[in-house]
Amino acid sequence: MHVYQAGRIKLTLLTTLILLIFVSPIQAQGDGNRLVVAADGDYTTIRAALEAAMPGDVIEVHAGVYAAPLIIEKSVALVGVGQPAIDGGGTGSLVMINAPDTRFEGFTVRNSGSNVNHEDTGIVVQAARVTVANNTVENVLFGIYFANANEGTAYQNEVRCFDRELGLRGDGIRVWYSNHVTISANTVTNCRDTLIWYAQDITIINNTVRGSRYGLHFMYSSHANVENNTFEANSVGSYLMYSQHLTMTGNRMLRNRGPSGYGIALKDMDYVTLQDNVLAGNRAGLYIDNSPALVDATNYVTGNFFGYNDMGIAALPSTKRNVFQSNTFLENHQQVSVQGRGNLLNNTWQQNGIGNYWSDYVGYDGNADGTGDVPYRAEKLFESLADSEPVLRLFTFSPASQAIDFAASAFPSLRPDPKVVDEAPLMQYQMPTLPAPNTQNASLPLLAVTCLLLGIGTGVCVLALRERPISWGLTLQDDDRVRAGA
Repeated sequence: MHVYQAGRIKLTLLTTLILLIFVSPIQAQGDGNRLVVAADGDYTTIRAALEAAMPGDVIEVHAGVYAAPLIIEKSVALVGVGQPAIDGGGTGSLVMINAPDTRFEGFTVRNSGSNVNHEDTGIVVQAARVTVANNTVENVLFGIYFANANEGTAYQNEVRCFDRELGLRGDGIRVWYSNHVTISANTVTNCRDTLIWYAQDITIINNTVRGSRYGLHFMYSSHANVENNTFEANSVGSYLMYSQHLTMTGNRMLRNRGPSGYGIALKDMDYVTLQDNVLAGNRAGLYIDNSPALVDATNYVTGNFFGYNDMGIAALPSTKRNVFQSNTFLENHQQVSVQGRGNLLNNTWQQNGIGNYWSDYVGYDGNADGTGDVPYRAEKLFESLADSEPVLRLFTFSPASQAIDFAASAFPSLRPDPKVVDEAPLMQYQMPTLPAPNTQNASLPLLAVTCLLLGIGTGVCVLALRERPISWGLTLQDDDRVRAGA
């Protein structure tokens, strides 16, 4: 075979592969028919198209305003083109998905009812393997609600709730009795909680929650992975309760300053790993209450950055069996606070000769091995007094507080028992290396496809160049003139 023809064949194969992979998302939804809903289409209402559809069909809904409620009881894909709106006019729940293997994508869902007892919601999912993606849910009581709906996905949705007092809002995203659910790349603003309730094996990744009560609220759930989320300017960043086997990695807990104001709070939590998170500007970076609760459980807090909080860690004196290692405590007003009489010495503050960095450490490193030669001890008298009488925090940094601490250092009999002793304090701090917050529309499958195409394209080009350069769109005679420099 002529080398030019061989190159053309390879080019044709590559083009065919590209067309197969990048076929329109609407056409790729399934093997069924496509039904078009538009003012001048075959169907003018979504309900009419749903009545005519068969399982596996794609319903393409063009821009316009469509009345709620929309009840989906067939396994179809509804894909919005031009962001069509489902408008409830202030009454009831808006979209109810009751069929498994359904996809609902590309819509604006707005103006739900406001009845808290009825839990009026933008999108209610009550079936397995449902995907809710790329929607805007606004002016609603509750946003997206997975109710007994396993293996669901909420991806890249924007949820904005009614502008009310925190306690009167609904949850932005709620997962209830639904296992193996993935919450990814969503933005939730001015809602109550992102609530995970009686749900197992949950993945929460790349989300942003602002202006809410609890950015994340876990209760009675287990085996969850929470990664690379931003919980900012909420009353509480994450409140995790009565659950087990939860891992939080690479999250940002920033400026959560409500009445509690915790970046992360643990209440009766077992087998928890908090690693490489940034907790900055909160009232308390981490709050611990009876965690772990099981006598044979251990929680690990490693590599986190506690910076510029009122309190780096606040914990009840009963707190024990937590391991703190390689964390940075930088310029918190109070590095560690004990909420009651006692200390936190029943926790581990260094392991295998590696402790934590404390910005108020006044020791030295004589052998320059990066570890302080004397232990870090949290034993300031004024801090102990303020833990017992919080109103005294008004005098933080005042001459009175400095005089009290000076007196305690001069007269050891006045010095309180240490709250924390770190036998191997670190001399240098490090910020966790976090991935950038997710702001891209590209999904992981699309990224993988792109990498695959790049690899295939590179291989074809290398083979073509090794045999004979291909002059795209030229005849054989034109190709000869180009190579001859004519």
